[in-house]
Amino acid sequence: MEKQKKFLSILFPVLLFGSLWGIFEASLGTLLHLPFFEAGGLFTKSSIIIVPIAFLFMSLCYKKTGSLLSVFFAGLVSATIKLSTAFVMGMTIYVYFPAIYIVVESLAMMGALAIFRPTSVLSLKNFATFVTANTVYQFSYISIASIVAVASPSLTKNINAFENMKNWQKVGEKYLFTYNGVAIIYALSFGAALYGLYRLAMKLNINEKIEFKKILYSPITVSIAVMAAFALSISLAAVK
Repeated sequence: MEKQKKFLSILFPVLLFGSLWGIFEASLGTLLHLPFFEAGGLFTKSSIIIVPIAFLFMSLCYKKTGSLLSVFFAGLVSATIKLSTAFVMGMTIYVYFPAIYIVVESLAMMGALAIFRPTSVLSLKNFATFVTANTVYQFSYISIASIVAVASPSLTKNINAFENMKNWQKVGEKYLFTYNGVAIIYALSFGAALYGLYRLAMKLNINEKIEFKKILYSPITVSIAVMAAFALSISLAAVK
């Protein structure tokens, strides 16, 4: 009985935060790829905005479970939700590459959490965790894209960032410094806003009036989140 309780205490947060991650990937990802937002360039690039949110969900998952593996499994849930779009899009690079990068994000965050072991989501330690994880992820992205560019040049429009200095400046520095820097600024802004809301909730004693944790991690809430994530991802993929 005790083992079952422990298993469920990890399973529900993994499914919940993995599904919420998948929902944001589908909804916000689709929105930010619309011409209006793509015209905004760097500051409306979907990956820069979505990645900090993904790391937030992973931080919340780790805070709830205390398990590093739960972060990886949440990534697998989100990646599976992304792969479900293959039902309408087919198994193309626009399906499996994002799923691969989602898993890479979870591995980067898992490693960073193992180093810093933050006890609070809204803390300097967790911010350092995010900066480390995002830097590792951006370098991993550059590396994977470069390997694909060499192994299968016709598959994508990627170039090998490590081939020469010109390519490194064009791709490597852009992702590792520019994109990474903007994502860090967004994370700071987002974190400050969340901290403000948290302090307001504490002042109003909202947590005592409404049992958020019981509602959030209940089987019903988790089931709804999982179904909504798959339904939304497949539906949005079908109308693209």
